[in-house]
Formats: sequence, structure tokens, C-alpha cells
Amino acid sequence: MINLHAEFQDNGQEKTVILLHGFLNDRRSMAHIGSSLKQCANILSVDLPGFGESKSFGIDYTMDDIADALYAVQKKYDREHIQTYMLGYSMGGRAALSYACRYPSTLFGLILESASPGIEDSAEKKARIEIDDKRALEMVQDYPAFIQSWENMGLFNSQTEVDEQVFNEQRKARLSQIPKEAADSLRKYGTGVQPSYWDRLKSVDIPVLQLVGSRDEKFISINQRMNDSFPDAVLNIVDGAGHNIHLEVPEKFDTIVSEFINRRI
Repeated sequence: MINLHAEFQDNGQEKTVILLHGFLNDRRSMAHIGSSLKQCANILSVDLPGFGESKSFGIDYTMDDIADALYAVQKKYDREHIQTYMLGYSMGGRAALSYACRYPSTLFGLILESASPGIEDSAEKKARIEIDDKRALEMVQDYPAFIQSWENMGLFNSQTEVDEQVFNEQRKARLSQIPKEAADSLRKYGTGVQPSYWDRLKSVDIPVLQLVGSRDEKFISINQRMNDSFPDAVLNIVDGAGHNIHLEVPEKFDTIVSEFINRRI
């Protein structure tokens, strides 16, 4: 069984937002989002398995087990009449989507930042698993070198344009993760090994906000297709941003998310 570390900030609001971080980071990377939302929501920040204070190594689990663990966390902090939203970035978006497919009635809204439902094609899945196994091995062998190569990926080119201090803080947070834990997480719920949720999107009958950066062409295509599959979804292509919208254009991101939450009464 997975035990997820979480921190709850009770702001005395009638809404709660659960924040799920991306790969190679932890709950701290979502802190400024929580700060911007505190005027309209309570904040529940979660460390996903393999990051921060949530363990992965030595535990047998799947993405569905993560969804169940998130449900347990939500119930622990749940209060009567609270409207719960879940916001997930990239890897956290995949976890949030898994949760929404499994427990849609527990959410008042779902916010997906640069997210994907997984890979449908079996050959593509196999190829991605092989890539992720190679990455996991590289992490354990030389973690700083892996972080450098990860930051040099085309997906993250636009992040080099953010404030130097912000970029360095992100690098420091990445380097603070435990290599064998991060590697283990990739093998257990990476994009290749996780289930494909494409055929289940139509069952997520709650308001969905999708955010994708205008410079993130791969995920624009994925999210456009997702938008056609959800019963009630809005796709916002955020101008000037790449994959990590909340890092690259935080004010735009906060405004879009706050407006979505505030209008869902």
C-alpha cells in the first residue's frame, strides 16, 4: 500500500484544490500556485510516489493504486460541503486523470496542465518503456548528469528563458530528489507503463480545464484530441509558454486557474 505524504493548508474556504507536481520534483514546486489560490481555496499539496517524502522503492503498486492513495488522502482532509478540485502538472496531470477516471464524483473540477492520457499503441508503449528503463538506469548511475541531459531536452527549451533564480531553484529541487526513488517511479508509473485512459475520457463527466503552452506543439495536439473526448472541457493554449506553464508564465497561469475555480459555484 502506498502512503502519500501531504500537507493541508486550511484557508477557511469552501473549496479545496489538490496540487500534484511533475516528474523530478515534489510538492514544493507547486507552492506559489497554492499561494495564489489561498484567497479562494484551501490547498492540499501531495508528494507523489518516489518524490519528496513519499516512497516508491520496495513497494508494489500501479497508477490505479496511486489514484486509490489520493482518494485516501482526500478523505482524510475532507469536510462536509467542500468543493474539491484537482490540479496536476505533466506527470501529476497523468495521476490526476487516473484519479478522475476512477473517482469522478468526488471532484467538482479537474485542471490538467500539459497532461496526457497515456499511449494507446502497444508498439509505442513498448518503445517508451525501453526508453524509460534506460533513463532510470542513467539516473542511478549519474544523477547530476541525468538532470543536465533532462533539462537539455527540447520539451524544456523555453524554461531557459525564465528568471535565472527561478530556474536554479527548480534545478536545486530536482537534484534534491533521491535517484533510486525517482528511477523506481519511472518504472512503475511512467507514460509507457501506465494504462491508456483515452477510452475513459468520456466518463469524466465533470468540468475540465486543460492548459497547454503555445510553444508545446506535441501537447497541443494531444490536448486538442482530449478536449474532443471530455463531455465538459475547455482548452486554453497559453501564449508564450512551453511545457511548464506555471513556471514560465505564472501570472497568466494563476489568472486562468483562479477564474475557472471561482466561476464553478
